[in-house]
Amino acid sequence: MLSGRGRDRRRYAAGDGVMPAKVAISCNRKEEKRQKELEDRSVTGKKTSARMVLIKILCIFLVPFLLFLILLNVYCNTVYTQRLTQNNQTRLAMYESFIEEDLAHVQYFMSDMIANDVNFASIRYPLSDVNSYLQGQILREKFESFMKSIDGISAFCVLSSETDFFSGAYARENTYVEKENIQAYLQKLVSEEDDMVTDWRIQKIGDEYYFIKIMGQGHAYCGCLIAVGNLSRKQDDSYLLFENGGAFLSYTDTMEKLGVKIRENKGSYRSGSAGNQFVVQGYSDLLNANILLVEEYHGIWSLQSIPLIMVVISLFFAALIVLCYRLLKKGFLSPLEDMVETMEQIRDVEAESRLHIVSEVQEFCRINSAFNSMMDRIQKLKLLAYDRLIQMQQTQLQYYQIQLRPHFYLNCLKTLYGMAAAGSYGQLREMILTMSEYLRLVMKDHDVSTPLSKEMESIRAFIRLQQLSNARPPELYEDIEESLREYGIPPISILSYVENSLRYKRNDDTPLKILIRARLLENEEEQMVNITVMDNGSGFPQEILDILNDPERRLPAERLGIHNIEQRFSLLFQNNCSFFYRNIDGACVEIFLPYSEAGRS
Repeated sequence: MLSGRGRDRRRYAAGDGVMPAKVAISCNRKEEKRQKELEDRSVTGKKTSARMVLIKILCIFLVPFLLFLILLNVYCNTVYTQRLTQNNQTRLAMYESFIEEDLAHVQYFMSDMIANDVNFASIRYPLSDVNSYLQGQILREKFESFMKSIDGISAFCVLSSETDFFSGAYARENTYVEKENIQAYLQKLVSEEDDMVTDWRIQKIGDEYYFIKIMGQGHAYCGCLIAVGNLSRKQDDSYLLFENGGAFLSYTDTMEKLGVKIRENKGSYRSGSAGNQFVVQGYSDLLNANILLVEEYHGIWSLQSIPLIMVVISLFFAALIVLCYRLLKKGFLSPLEDMVETMEQIRDVEAESRLHIVSEVQEFCRINSAFNSMMDRIQKLKLLAYDRLIQMQQTQLQYYQIQLRPHFYLNCLKTLYGMAAAGSYGQLREMILTMSEYLRLVMKDHDVSTPLSKEMESIRAFIRLQQLSNARPPELYEDIEESLREYGIPPISILSYVENSLRYKRNDDTPLKILIRARLLENEEEQMVNITVMDNGSGFPQEILDILNDPERRLPAERLGIHNIEQRFSLLFQNNCSFFYRNIDGACVEIFLPYSEAGRS
């Protein structure tokens, strides 16, 4: 709240520039906010609200319980993941052993044929067409017989790089194009490499990946091809597949749809676009490829007993917590909040507020009754004290007005005496008429406030008196907003500043010019009235200016008129006003008042 000449005035007086209107308007609001914050700090300090105390008490129970549930969940998931990993690794190892066992039979069959089969040995030499056909048919029948004993073989072929002999047995699902692609690949391979014995290799032929094993001797070769898809398996939500070089060799589209990514050097991990696929992988030295087992990950929710127990326990404790909080809120927090809210309303000048506590707690009912009785009594005492304060302020205001009026009378008598002594009887008569009109305006109203328009009439009459009595008559300029003409101010207050301008005018021939301006200033928070009195006189002496803008220092006796004016404004507006003094080619007085009902009435 603004109070007389505050610290904003000292900051404003440090320079000669015009004080921003927005700063002046917001001074009152900022001061009120600051005082309210200080009150809140003094009341609350580092204390904790009752709600926070209860929450802390609940947390003593709730936090350990939540930690227990979290740790239990982590432990169960860890145990489940470990067991799932072990189980899938066992499944993977068993499947790998079955595959390697079948491949070992294939390799033994191929070695035996190369070493001991007469029909195979005959293809190393040139044969007639009939013999070539007969040897091919015999070898094909042997291959077909062996392929019946081992599932998954796509093709068994024999060929010679010298005689261009080629014969093979194929699985039924192989198409003609696939057979042609296999034959072309094998012929090209043996033409580039002689006497080769290869390990199982991975090769893409056409659109299909194959595990290929080739053995040969003396430009005669035997080759076995197994489609990777034939060794892969799908059972329910699990997939057994192969990977090499970071690429899936089977179920490629399915893995891409599930969002499964390959991670090198990881025995088991979770993958998938939603992290819901569990991957276990191992490396086959025989096939030179990774074997992967991918299945949907359900976590501990796939175990029926543990999640059910956890859910039941969690719901039970959650219900207890909610029940305890509702009981505490109904019996303790709600009445306490009602008390705090009512007291804050009373603090914010809503003195009519009363407690309305509805509680089954006996102590709160007694507090409700005692507090309301106390507030009724305080209200009566407050009204009585307010009446007495108004009477005292009116008495003090009238005292300040009485102090100011003799000063005008003495000045007028001195002027009349000077005219009579000079023999200016015509001016004397006009002076007496003008002075009578002036005194009529000044003395007819004994109220504590007067409209700004009537104050300006008194100032015009006073200026007319000065124009009649001075060789260099002063000039008066007015700039009053129409909406402020009925705004109430203390009588003879602005007139006293005008009189000061005449008293401290310049001694040269420069005519004295006085400007009186009244403006309504507005911002988002409030409205204020700014009254300015300016002249082109000698201005305030620097030592007087320092005192005027310093609330801690007292004015000299000859300047007590200004002090009386400030006191009258303070009494009328309940200390909610500010005065700023400075020199701008003369004296300048800025008065900031609230645009309140008190000023407009």
